Order: sequence, then C-alpha cells, then structure tokens
Amino acid sequence: MLIISTLLEFNPLFQTIKIIKLKQAADVSLWTYVTILTVGVLWLFYGIQLQSLPMIIGNAIKLFASLSVVIVYFIYKNSRSKITQ
Repeated sequence: MLIISTLLEFNPLFQTIKIIKLKQAADVSLWTYVTILTVGVLWLFYGIQLQSLPMIIGNAIKLFASLSVVIVYFIYKNSRSKITQ
C-alpha cells in the first residue's frame, strides 16, 4: 500500500508535463496546487516530528511534484497554446 500511495504522489508531475507540452496553463487551477503544496508542507513537518521516514519521503515527493506545477504555471500562465484546437 505504501508503494501505491507514494507513486500517487507523482500525479502533479503529469500536469506539469501537460503544461510544458501545450505551453499554456489556462486550464490549471493554481489554488488547487497551492493547497496541495501547503498541506504537503504541514504533513512533512509532522513526519519530521515523528521521525517517520515513509511520511517524510512521500511528502517530499508531493512537495516537489506540486511545486513543479506552480512553477510552470507562472512560466506559461500568459502563453497561448501552439497547438491549434
């Protein structure tokens, strides 16, 4: 179960890849990923207090993945897609 939940922490990376591929972030909810980032920070601190390596690793992955979405959001937020729809 731990392996599955850790793999699910990578989900925001798929959004990051999509933003980079389309070169636009108009359909992304920034507040969703900021919330995930905030919750991840809180859980990371809690895991550090408990000295729980699985919590620390899982939440570090979550922070990296959600932070990548926030960063590419600001890079591509005003860009137009080069792919015609």
